[in-house]
Parts: sequence; C-alpha cells; structure tokens
Amino acid sequence: MKSQIHFYPASDIRLGYTQLGNGSHHVLVMHDWLGDHSNYDAVMAYLDPGSFTYVFVDLRGYGRSIELTGAFTIEEIAADCFALVDQLGWERFHVIGHSMTGMITQRMAADAPHRIKGAVAVCPISAAGNPLNPEALAFFASTCEDDESFRRLVKYVTGGLSDEWASYKLRQNRERVAPDCRPRYLDMMVGANFVEDIRGLDTPYLVIVGDKDPGLDAEAMKKTFLAWHRNAELQVMPNCGHYPMQECPPYFATIVERFLKRDVD
Repeated sequence: MKSQIHFYPASDIRLGYTQLGNGSHHVLVMHDWLGDHSNYDAVMAYLDPGSFTYVFVDLRGYGRSIELTGAFTIEEIAADCFALVDQLGWERFHVIGHSMTGMITQRMAADAPHRIKGAVAVCPISAAGNPLNPEALAFFASTCEDDESFRRLVKYVTGGLSDEWASYKLRQNRERVAPDCRPRYLDMMVGANFVEDIRGLDTPYLVIVGDKDPGLDAEAMKKTFLAWHRNAELQVMPNCGHYPMQECPPYFATIVERFLKRDVD
C-alpha cells in the first residue's frame, strides 16, 4: 500500500496533493475548514487503489499548499481544483467534499456538470452557507487563535470524544493550517449563498452524516442537499460525529466506494 501513495507539494498556484492508486476511475477528495488532506490518512488503507485514483488535495493555506495565499473564496477553490484535474489529465471525475467543501462539490457541479460523474458530500455545509448569529460567529472566530475554544468545538461536533482526540485535532490545525486563511475561509462559509445555481442539478449525490453531529444532521440535509438535488441519497453513519473518515474509517470507505463503484462495473 505504501508504494502506491505519492506526495506532490504545491508549485506556483498548483495545489499540493497526495495521490493513492492508479485506477481508471478518478476521485478528487477535499478536506474541511479545520484540517488538511491528512484527515483521510486513516481511511487510505481501506480504499481500492486498483479501481480508483484518489487525489487528496490541500487547498490554499493547508498542508502541502500551506504557503499559497489568495482570495480564499468559493470561486477560487473551484477554479484551483479544476486547474489541478486539468493538469492531471482528468476529463470526468468524482468529487468528495467534507464540511466546508461540501458546498464546493456543488459549485463544481454547477460550473461543469458534464465533468462531475458523482459527488460525495460528507457532513456538508451547503450552497446556502452557514449563517451564524453574532454569538456563534464570535465563538467560531475564536477557534482560529484560542486553543481551548478549538478543543471545545471539535469535541462538540463529534459527540464528546476524548481530550486526547481534541488535542490531536488541535495539533493538526495549528501545524498544517496557515493562520491567515482560517478567518478568511470562515467568512466564506458564513456569507455563501448560491442555491439558485445548483437547484435541480442531475449530478448523483451521496450525502453522509454522522448521528452524533449536532448541527449538520439528517434533517438539515433533507432541507438542503436532498431538497435541491434530484439524484441524491442520504446515509447516516451510527455512533459517529463530524469526522467519519477518522472516527469510523473502514465503514466510511465501504459506504463511499459502494457509491463510486456504480460507475465501475
């Protein structure tokens, strides 16, 4: 397995990424606001590298792209990701987005529906954004600098996982996410709204949520992704919060590839 994992640092404005596999079916995988591509490290051993080529991308300000600055907007992320898959020679591909990048799967599907074979949205924020009241916004903003606020947030969204888990996520964030991009991407999420651009898209969607994720739950998905997308299905993962790829990696891999392999057979 290790010999099939390749690492590519960012070059100029090309995003850095980690590649797993060399299969004929291509999958672009995006991370959330708080962590980089290493969110998916735990799941890699359970994926099928013979059928798929997975590219785990780091957005500007994260991981292998941590030195890249920019506007930190939805449009920039989508454009960067299309530029990367163009450089890889991918015409059609699947896309996976988690939390913040759930809305990016929608932006990409709206911008080039003929290129997106299918999308997996994991505990996703939608094209309606994540509007927050002043108190909630102040708390989220505080996590960009205050370590204890960060720990509180990650424990809350995972149903109360351990202090060690919260400290692990904190180290990942502080080491692998550029300080300047944290509040900028938060502003992006709070202010987003492009629902009319994506309503009625035919793109096949798998929407995954954890039953312990208190905000982005099944009811929220029924009002957003399932209401707007004609070809969307919902999977609720039991005993799991906002990070199913880290909390329940073998089951997460099984669910995702069951969906992706509809195009393989």
